[in-house]
Amino acid sequence: MNGKGDNTHDKNKTSENDINKEEKDVNKSIEDHTPKVKIGLRIKFSLAIIILVSVIITIMILYFIREESALLKRNIIRFAEREIEHLTNTAVESISQKDELPLIAAVRNIQKISSIKYVYILDTDNRILQNFNPEKNGVVLDDEITKSANKYKNTDKPLITIFPDTEDIGGKIYDFSMPVLHALFKSRIGTVRLGFSDRLIRDEISKITRTIIMIAVVFLGISIFGSIVLASITIRPIKKLSDGASVIGTGDLDYKIDINTSDELGKLAYEFNIMTDKLKQAKEMEIESRIMEEQLELAKEIQEGLNPSNYYNKDGIQIKGYTRAAKGVGGDYFDYIDIDDNRVSALISDVSGKGIPASLVMVMIRTVFVSYISKKDVECASVVSAINDSLSAEFAIDKFATLFFMIYDKSSGELAFSNAGHGPLFCYRSSIDACTTTKLEGVPIGIMEDVEYQQTKVRLMPGDIIVLYTDGITEMRNEAGDEYGRLRLQKLVVNHHDLDAKDLVDKIVSDVEEFKGSANPHDDMTILVLKREV
Repeated sequence: MNGKGDNTHDKNKTSENDINKEEKDVNKSIEDHTPKVKIGLRIKFSLAIIILVSVIITIMILYFIREESALLKRNIIRFAEREIEHLTNTAVESISQKDELPLIAAVRNIQKISSIKYVYILDTDNRILQNFNPEKNGVVLDDEITKSANKYKNTDKPLITIFPDTEDIGGKIYDFSMPVLHALFKSRIGTVRLGFSDRLIRDEISKITRTIIMIAVVFLGISIFGSIVLASITIRPIKKLSDGASVIGTGDLDYKIDINTSDELGKLAYEFNIMTDKLKQAKEMEIESRIMEEQLELAKEIQEGLNPSNYYNKDGIQIKGYTRAAKGVGGDYFDYIDIDDNRVSALISDVSGKGIPASLVMVMIRTVFVSYISKKDVECASVVSAINDSLSAEFAIDKFATLFFMIYDKSSGELAFSNAGHGPLFCYRSSIDACTTTKLEGVPIGIMEDVEYQQTKVRLMPGDIIVLYTDGITEMRNEAGDEYGRLRLQKLVVNHHDLDAKDLVDKIVSDVEEFKGSANPHDDMTILVLKREV
């Protein structure tokens, strides 16, 4: 007993070792094929923030530069407009009164402004009356700008002409011109032109740009530092998840991911830990399932060994049986044993239910049967009664069984039998080439004690065949749900009565299998054939 226990323990241990080896192989395969991290989430997250901040800062720089440029231009234009308006008013009085001193003083004051490149006070013939350089006084200006200014008549707003500054690469000159009208007669008496350089605008824009860039660099540095800190804080739980997944992937299902945040990552870690618990349970169940499968396979081998596998062929009597459980092990049982030189016994039984409980009852039936069959004065009814009493008294389980037991006497050709709820005796009679049934009622074994079973006898003639079977034969269903049925079995036996017992069993089994097709069997299947040859 200890030897068997040690053997089972060794097999269980082997199963666990096999599972662990498979897991190690799988883990190694996963590690070999796991992609390596080239650019981490922290770097990607930081770069994304830096790029976003850089884009925002760049847009802000361009926006402020554009707005400041536009503001400077508007201010300078307003300043230039005020200056030319003041100069025009002075020119009106000076030319109308022919007094050059106020005009000279006004020109000298404007000359102090560095951004004003030139001032021209022209008469109606475009001759210079006053400018920054007295030597040019009296010179006639005949350029296109002067011609356009000479034609301009609006006194409310100056004419603005923009052209490149030849003395400043990339610079521009804003030329402002207004007509000079006589104070009384309102006739044109001259033209005032003022040239303003955009150097001041460009210098201010450069100054503002440098200031904004310095501020942008400071903010960019702060954003880089902040993005790295923020990425580290944000990625830390993700890295914990990744590391935890790697540990769990190696098979350590006891590992728990420690993330106690109240956000989605914390919830994900919680779900991850629940998943590992379920995986651990599934692993334990898988180990138990494999051990159970091995034990069932071992039990199946033991049970199959309890049923006789030899083909009985003595003194003109042939006996052969076949059984197959629907679920690994079952409760169907058949056996045939010689009682003495003249008598051979045969038994078939069908325990209610399937699986291990039914198989245990089947073993009990076999034990009692083998014990009682060795007695000299054995009778069919006494054997069935003994099996029933033992099953009813010693098993406190809700199981019962149908049983059919028979003894054939070779010297007399008589077949004695007792029936414990298994069904009528099914016999092929060679004399009429047909199947007959002989009924003998009896209570299934295991229901109650002290049941008196009856027995009767029939005579077998050469060529007669006894066919005993369980419900798994006649109640076998195909894909359409149709039953195999007793009539089909009878017809098959009649058509193949010339076969010996072994070949007839094979024929019946193959026909049932062909009829079943791909449908799953719902019950244990057992058949026992006894044939008298001579």
